[in-house]
This record gives sequence, C-alpha cells and structure tokens, in this order.
Amino acid sequence: MKKVLILLLLLGAKMSYAQDTDGIYVNSDFFPSYDVGSVIKLEAGLNYPVINTSTEKFTVGGKVQSASYNYVDDDVPFDTEEIEDFKSFSIKLKYQRSLSDSWALNLMGETQVSSNFGENEIKGDDLFFNALVTLEKYNEENNTIWTFGAAYDIKYGLNYPIPVLSYTKRLDEAWAYKIGVPDMRVKWTMAENHEFEGFATLTGFTGNINDGIDVYKIEYSGTLRQTSVLLGLGYNYTFLKHFKATVNGGYSVYNSLQIKDYDNEEVYDFDMPNSFYFNVGLKYEFKNKTKVKSVY
Repeated sequence: MKKVLILLLLLGAKMSYAQDTDGIYVNSDFFPSYDVGSVIKLEAGLNYPVINTSTEKFTVGGKVQSASYNYVDDDVPFDTEEIEDFKSFSIKLKYQRSLSDSWALNLMGETQVSSNFGENEIKGDDLFFNALVTLEKYNEENNTIWTFGAAYDIKYGLNYPIPVLSYTKRLDEAWAYKIGVPDMRVKWTMAENHEFEGFATLTGFTGNINDGIDVYKIEYSGTLRQTSVLLGLGYNYTFLKHFKATVNGGYSVYNSLQIKDYDNEEVYDFDMPNSFYFNVGLKYEFKNKTKVKSVY
C-alpha cells in the first residue's frame, strides 16, 4: 500500500536532472517532527563541465552530505545512538547531447558511499549506484518539451526505479509549468532576478547501517530509509550573474522513516508524522554552451 501511495505522489515530485545547471553549491534541509525527532541534512557539491560545446556537454561532479537524526520518541524499543549520524559522498558523471533541433539525450551515472560508519571502515553494502536516462522532444511552435525516461537514486529513500514522463510549457515571459511523472511545478518570474515557484517535491535519504543494530534484542543488518513528499513554495534570487540563492518552505504530505533489511523487508517503522519543512541553498552556476532547449 505504501508503494502505491508513493507512486501516486510521484506525480508531484521534483526530480529535474535534465534541467539541472552545473556549478558549486551548498544546501541544507530541516524537518522538525516533535513526536519522533528532527532531521537536519547539510550538503555541498561540485558539478564541472569538462566538455561544454554547442552539441554536447560532459560533466564530472561529486558531493558530500551529513544527515543527522535526533530521535525523541521514548517508545522506540532499542538504542538509536548508532543511527543518529550518517555521512555520504559520491562521484557523478553526466552527459547531455543535442541530437537535433528537436531532440536531446541526457545520461547520468553516480557511485555513492552512504553509511553510519559504525566500524570506521567502508564495507561493500555502503556502496550504492544511481543512474538516469531521458530523451527530450522540443516543439518550437508550442514552446513545449516532452521528456521520457527512467531514473534510480537512493537519495529518495526508494529501492526501485522511477519512470520519467513530463510535459513542460512556457506560457509567456513570466509563467511556465511542468506536469507529469515525476515532475510537477509552476514558476512565476517576477523580474529578471526574482522567481517564485510552487512545487511538490520527493526527497529522502538512504544510509547503510554497516555494523548492524539490535531491534527487539535481535541483531539486524540493513539500511535506514527516509522518504518524504513535500508541498511548498520557493523563492530564487539571482545576483552577480552566476550566483543563485534559494529559500523553500512547505509541509510534508507523506513521511516514512524505516529500518529495512537487505531484502527490503521492514525491520522497524518509526511512524514519522507529517511536519513542516525548510530549505536554504546557495549556488554558483557555470555557463551552459549546449543548444539543448529549455522552456522552464
């Protein structure tokens, strides 16, 4: 039932890999949940285009992240100290190519280590792989883009691929929207450097528990997985041409925080309630020379 709910909510999720701009960024997320605990995520990354021509772009990047879970639920039947702090780092490759005036190809592959490092070493189960492939069809007359493909990324707390099917349209200089799977949003450009955006966002976390954990006095090996679907509003401010500051706030309509074994069977569900969500970020964007069309 939970998988069905997540797939339905993915209609409003935000995963715009093909529209991502390369650059240097820092980002922070805060989820206050007074019944179970709060979640704080801090992330920094770099995506640098080593090839950046009119027809193709090849980007090498990486990121580091710290995820802190502050549990306050006294009814949890085990010591949560081992799963309070997780670290992750990754190396990512992206390739974007303009196939014609109407078609474009996007590929992404990422190797990621995400763990609580309970034994102060990297194990095989700490290693994860993420991937994406999409095709984009641009219609100049209607100022629209159709996107088709699939993606798999552990940062959403899911262990299965997600279909990518979206329709994006530019209405005029001020308004644009995107609907489909897994992207839905609307943007209003108030002025050259000021944007407001309504969104529905899928976010989460996956980290390996690399030294096992005792639950109900039984030792389990597996992962901590968090999945949240958020509705909210955001503001983007561009300054000094290449810098962009973002502030987002909203409320989760779905929350899941679970320990799962390596067969993806539930070991323990924290029954995390819905809560408010806050995000702030800063990014320096590199110039994109490819002729891949963008209408959003």
